[in-house]
Amino acid sequence: MKSTSIPRITAVSAMVLSAPLAVFGIHSIVTSGPRQAQPKPGPQLTRPVDGRRTEIRVPLGTGEDIIRAIAALPPGGGRIVLEAGIYTVRQPLVLDRNDIEITGDQEQTVLQLADRADCPLVVIGPMETPPQRKVSGVVLRKLILDGNRATQDNECNGGPCDNGGLSFIRNNALTIRSAEDIRVERVTARRARSGGMVLEKGCRRIHVSDFTSYDNHYDGFAAYETEESFFTRLYLHSNAAAGISADLRFDRNIISYTRLENNGSQGIFMRDSNFNNFNHLTITGNGAQGIFIAQADDRHTTPCTGNIFSDLAVTNSKGAGLRVNDVSCVANVLANSSFTGNGEGGVSEVSERLLARQNVDLR
Repeated sequence: MKSTSIPRITAVSAMVLSAPLAVFGIHSIVTSGPRQAQPKPGPQLTRPVDGRRTEIRVPLGTGEDIIRAIAALPPGGGRIVLEAGIYTVRQPLVLDRNDIEITGDQEQTVLQLADRADCPLVVIGPMETPPQRKVSGVVLRKLILDGNRATQDNECNGGPCDNGGLSFIRNNALTIRSAEDIRVERVTARRARSGGMVLEKGCRRIHVSDFTSYDNHYDGFAAYETEESFFTRLYLHSNAAAGISADLRFDRNIISYTRLENNGSQGIFMRDSNFNNFNHLTITGNGAQGIFIAQADDRHTTPCTGNIFSDLAVTNSKGAGLRVNDVSCVANVLANSSFTGNGEGGVSEVSERLLARQNVDLR
């Protein structure tokens, strides 16, 4: 392969995969008209004028106030604006309608799960399992999602997992399920009883930027059945399991300019994940491998293939910097990357020549 091939593949892949995302632009939401005088603090509604969207401002309060504001939006959706401070949440904030935006005040707005609530914090998408429909056009920005995990008893909604109904949903800080054309911007997910942010049940064109996830009981970010999505400027650190877990048909996505640091197991754990582009990643100080690539269990029909890893700096992993664990995981490419101080070497393969390499520095 010529020395210019990998950058060209990376650039073309980025253009192709990000093109449908560019279509999903979020236009400025403008409101006008006088606000109604409020005899006491409460949601402040700006009604739509000349086709503009409804905006509801929710004074500092509880999750129930936010739920009421969501319910008050018209069928065409609208915008919920939250103040700086802590909103205590006792039941999931469910965004299962199209074209709703929730925004905080410059990352000073905290949604914090109440003690012993034992539920997810924010869910974008339908709550039924399996989902019967798609949700689209939801935007979440400028928020801190605090799962308050030290006071939660269970990993799943309401009790033991997978016993039917809502128990199929884990108590993540943010769950996105059966959703398309979703944006998450300048959001922090922390201290959840399960994962920080989890995508599942068929997600497409999810755009996540400037996302931080830490001190969660499992992964900082996990994605299942997710495709054609774009994740950039993530900081995933100090989670008990992996920084990123990509497992079960995580295909044709881009992850760029991301730092994965001091997670309990892998920086990236991958199975059944194909044709993804990972570029400009810093992966350091993780408790197992920096990157672990495998098939799902003993099923050779679920490999990781066609993934491109470029411009990586992988350091100080307790295991290998990058491990290819199964012979079914072929046609992956590693380029323009360095591996330093990893406990079991820079690159480890279960069989020779599974991974195509170009300009890789192993020390």
